[in-house]
Amino acid sequence: MLEMKVDEIHSALGEDEDAEAMRAEIKRLRARLSFSEDVRTRATYDVTKAQTIQKACIVAQKKVESQLKSCQNMIQAKDRELTEVLNELAKAKSLLANLGVPGYTET
Repeated sequence: MLEMKVDEIHSALGEDEDAEAMRAEIKRLRARLSFSEDVRTRATYDVTKAQTIQKACIVAQKKVESQLKSCQNMIQAKDRELTEVLNELAKAKSLLANLGVPGYTET
């Protein structure tokens, strides 16, 4: 992308003394901005590795979210069952209190 912009500037400069000075400056800057093959290879490797790790993290996050949702559903189901059991116990206690069984009161 940068190379394309530099080439556009190069061609737009025309043919005068200032253009030659600008071309020389562009050439100097281009030399400073270029990286060795080793640096480019290492940067490509690092970016690819980072993308791979990012994808693995996304997959792991989705698995954890799925398991969390499953656990939440199980807890809600158990909570409903426990609520039903407690309601039944309260009804039984109330019934025993109404029947006058010793040790059971309405409270």
